[in-house]
Amino acid sequence: MSKAKTMSRSRNQLATSYAPESFFTFEGGVGACISRSAVGEQVNLADPTLDQIFERINELGRAWYDAAVTARDDDATKAQVLPIQCVDRKLLDSTLSGFQPPGQDRVYLCRPSHMEYTPAPLTFVCRNCGLFRGYDTLKELDAALPTLSSTSCKNSKHEDTCDWEQLDVIFVHWSGHWEPAFPGQWHWSDTDLKVVKREDNCVCGSHDLRLNRKQAAIGDWFFECAECGKPLSAKWLQNDPETLRMLGPRSLPDLYTHARMQVTPYRASNAYYVRSDLFIDFKDGGRDLLARLRPGREEELKDFIATRYGFGITAISDEDVAAACKGREDCVKDLASYQAAVEQIAATETALPGLSAAMREMVQGLLGQAYDKRQLILDDLRRRAILVPKVSLPPGLTDRLQYRQSMFASKFDPFRLAIEHATLETTRLGVETRVNGKKPYVSVMRLDEDLGPEKKSDAEALEAEARGLLGRLGLADLGLIREFDLCKFSFGYSRMESGPVLRDKRGQNMPVRLNLFPPVQHNGASKNPIYVVQQGNEALYVKLKPEVVLKWLQSLGCSYMFSLNADEKLGAGLLTCATPMGPFLDKLPESPTPPVYLYLYTLLHSYSHLLMKHVSEYSGLDLGSLGEYIFPADLAFVVYRSGTTMDLGNLSAMWRNAGISMLTAMLTPKATQCGTGSLCTHRGGACPDCLMVPETSCIAGNKLLSRAVLRSVGGHPRFDTREITIAGYIDVAQDALCPSAS
Repeated sequence: MSKAKTMSRSRNQLATSYAPESFFTFEGGVGACISRSAVGEQVNLADPTLDQIFERINELGRAWYDAAVTARDDDATKAQVLPIQCVDRKLLDSTLSGFQPPGQDRVYLCRPSHMEYTPAPLTFVCRNCGLFRGYDTLKELDAALPTLSSTSCKNSKHEDTCDWEQLDVIFVHWSGHWEPAFPGQWHWSDTDLKVVKREDNCVCGSHDLRLNRKQAAIGDWFFECAECGKPLSAKWLQNDPETLRMLGPRSLPDLYTHARMQVTPYRASNAYYVRSDLFIDFKDGGRDLLARLRPGREEELKDFIATRYGFGITAISDEDVAAACKGREDCVKDLASYQAAVEQIAATETALPGLSAAMREMVQGLLGQAYDKRQLILDDLRRRAILVPKVSLPPGLTDRLQYRQSMFASKFDPFRLAIEHATLETTRLGVETRVNGKKPYVSVMRLDEDLGPEKKSDAEALEAEARGLLGRLGLADLGLIREFDLCKFSFGYSRMESGPVLRDKRGQNMPVRLNLFPPVQHNGASKNPIYVVQQGNEALYVKLKPEVVLKWLQSLGCSYMFSLNADEKLGAGLLTCATPMGPFLDKLPESPTPPVYLYLYTLLHSYSHLLMKHVSEYSGLDLGSLGEYIFPADLAFVVYRSGTTMDLGNLSAMWRNAGISMLTAMLTPKATQCGTGSLCTHRGGACPDCLMVPETSCIAGNKLLSRAVLRSVGGHPRFDTREITIAGYIDVAQDALCPSAS
């Protein structure tokens, strides 16, 4: 018992629910334990996957630090926040004055094959007499077990030995530290300039103490002498030794306000929040596209955005090609072939006027081949990012591109998501090659042999019915992705709050500390573990109709509605006015001039939750086992199964058995009704009874949701403070199909 034990659970559970420093009980609820960092199975990742993990840790950590360190900037009367209060010491630079992401040599990436654990807290109370015993280590507990088992109960009604139970209450602090209960407190000693532990004793000389738990509120419990019954203190309080070490030398007048811990059951959610992130894992697929997101590749990213969404692009000249290929050994042959094609085009066009009709037809065929050859070389040079054309982007879009990493969290970055959607198209959505006899993506309007009926006539009828239902739902496409690859990783934790600021705690904001998982020993070096879970499950891909989305957005009357040129796609306008979205969505504007981009994101997010609820109902999958991924500029989202156990084809089976029934149900008014009625509508139209899902399944923490954007149920999202009732997207889609009904 003196050493940590190991447990086996699913990889997702080990990386989240049982991640290091989390409290839990085994099945049956007997005995509290705490997880300890374990050396998992080392994982070898493709370079793009590895790059994304460290990019996201950098972005999340920096955003956390920036929010926490400025938690009290609005109140000059409060003590300013120290960097060490915001993030783990290993996430700070050498002077401990600024954020610095961990280097790859300081962390250990592994699959969570198992996790270690030890009993905690090591505090025990007799069920009958309340006698208290506490131990600092498992070794001390092991040595005391014979004494514990023979201690006489001090309750006169029980003449036997004490009936011990583990005390399931602990003290936690936003620094990430926790303490077991003990009769006394941690204090800062101005004399010794260090933290000291002062334990209480009764004046009668007895060392036996009893925990008085007669009050319903655990904050009102207290220790008293087991012999004379005298209370040792009026209140059950504790101070955080970690915060005392950080702030003690500064001798703050309100030092103990900052250090005061909160008593809580170890099972409470505020005792532990794991920090994790998730992204589509393309492995080596789409390497060229994803590379455009790296620092120094901004011009290539601009080229991609301009080309994809229809912005103006300056024509490429022959001089541009020659300049781009100059001095590059990897395109000597390309340049020679390009120049040969250009010369052939020039010579042929010069000769054409003097040729006979028969000869002209033959030469025009050769001219077409020369043009095709030149274009193929241009496309290849652009694909390899050797040739980057000059693009003209609106100023608002240029600013968002330049500062995208500070304006958007990775999971909300519309430019990153545009790249990922394009990569998804090239690796899944647009691939016709079959793998094991099946296509990677199948639209419900173009069923294959596996998803459709055996008879061709029945399949055509099913496709036609699905096409009609999708039109009424305002969907351009819905289909099955047979293997949606994801990479999920966890690297740290916090306590008391899942975000970087604990607001209005004892009259002021407190910085919540982001802690890395405690280090493990790997190859003789101490490294902080990062637990990586890769999975590939079925998913449903959904794309909304651009023309219906535009009509719906125009109906909202937003003050800053964008306009589009003839060649620009809807995504062009959305990217130009994209609203900054941080990882915690804590600074979203609420005003009578709501950003149109927030309305678009709320529509996609609410539609995703509507589909998740129906998928859960018709497939038998638990709602918490589903997840979502949203591509705002492309008006698309994905609902995927997030389990790491064997995929039994739940989503494909659901479509075969009940796909049409599910789409029909989504069209009914009942699909967007809520049991809480007007109260939910007044608060923005989203609550656990209607659109909200478990937060582990929601990409946005159940924010930016509203039934009002789906159907005309009354009200509007919370960020829109106008007293209006907006039209629902599905109603607008149906009116577009039947104009006379509007």
